[in-house]
Amino acid sequence: MKKKLFVATLVSYLGIYITMPVLSAISTKAHMIPSQIGIMISLGAAAMLLFAPIWGKMSDIFGRRIVMIIGLFGMGVFFILYVILFHMSIASSKAVPLFFYGLMGTRFLLGIFMTTTPTAANAYMADISTTKDHMSSLGFATGLAMVLGPIIGGVISTTGNLYLPFYTTIVLLLLFTVIMTAILPKRQVSINETHATDKKETGSKKFFSVKLLSWLLVGCSVMFVVVGLQLLTSLYLHDNIGQTVVQSAKTSSLLFVILGVTLMLTQILQIKVLNFSARKMMIVGIPLLVLGLLLITVASAFWMLVASYILIGAGAAFGMSSLSAGASLVVSQDQQGAVAGTVAMTQAIAGIVSPLFGSFIYQINIKLPFLFFAAFAILTYLFFLANNSKRENTLS
Repeated sequence: MKKKLFVATLVSYLGIYITMPVLSAISTKAHMIPSQIGIMISLGAAAMLLFAPIWGKMSDIFGRRIVMIIGLFGMGVFFILYVILFHMSIASSKAVPLFFYGLMGTRFLLGIFMTTTPTAANAYMADISTTKDHMSSLGFATGLAMVLGPIIGGVISTTGNLYLPFYTTIVLLLLFTVIMTAILPKRQVSINETHATDKKETGSKKFFSVKLLSWLLVGCSVMFVVVGLQLLTSLYLHDNIGQTVVQSAKTSSLLFVILGVTLMLTQILQIKVLNFSARKMMIVGIPLLVLGLLLITVASAFWMLVASYILIGAGAAFGMSSLSAGASLVVSQDQQGAVAGTVAMTQAIAGIVSPLFGSFIYQINIKLPFLFFAAFAILTYLFFLANNSKRENTLS
């Protein structure tokens, strides 16, 4: 069952990341200006923010299986509409406002389903697995998608057909909708004996607490960094290292491959060797993240940037893997779907706030976003430590 949840999460995130390398280019061909592209992407993130907790609660009520299937199918359907609108807009000889609004609206509808499957899968994993398995396997699926998605999309787009990554994504999502419908058990797997004990111990827990807030804030600091770097890396390479626009784009892609590979290798190390608790992973991860950010601000050569992205990749791996498991430990068993949806909100919040705020303060000083992300991570880290003592987290 855990392998099925891993695959479902991987496919869902691949549906996002495969199209990333060509999204700006195809939007430009569709007569959209950069500000419109930014608004369109932000609308998708806003939908994720609004609907992730709703899907999590629905998975508590109606079951994980049906929500996961709806998520894959919904993404596939709205990617089809997305492609149709891109075709129509590109075929037009001039900019047509109706197509802009249609693409923005479709991105919002697509965003509704982007976190649906991962949210339900995380809740399902919490139902059936130990904390170690919960925080390892699905976090690894996320990291794998971050690496493979852009590579697949980039390779496919070298054919010159910008629609091909979208077609590939549609086929992948709809195919696995059918596969998951067939292989996911109609009756949810029973909670194992360990979790039955956890349920008894945590049944009286309130959903909202300072401890849960501490997990969400520190997790949000991790996502701020991962999302913010996607926008700022190429700009920083151009302004600080002195690369051309073309060179900075290529180098930025390379750095993100390095970050993604480090993220995956760190998660493998955690699964096979380290076996850290959720709390310990976060305690180790945030300092690595902060160190990498500070290294970026003093980087005067490419090798220093490589080192910084390795540190950030390792820190993000620990932080992203521990977040959902740590948060799940501070709520009762019947609230696992709700907390998974709430955790998914951190990604959406980062998707909205990090690019907008990061780009704004970047114009003031090119090093300011990295210093701000580091400061925010340190503050949330201290708040996390104050509310998650070792004694209180013996079960984590």
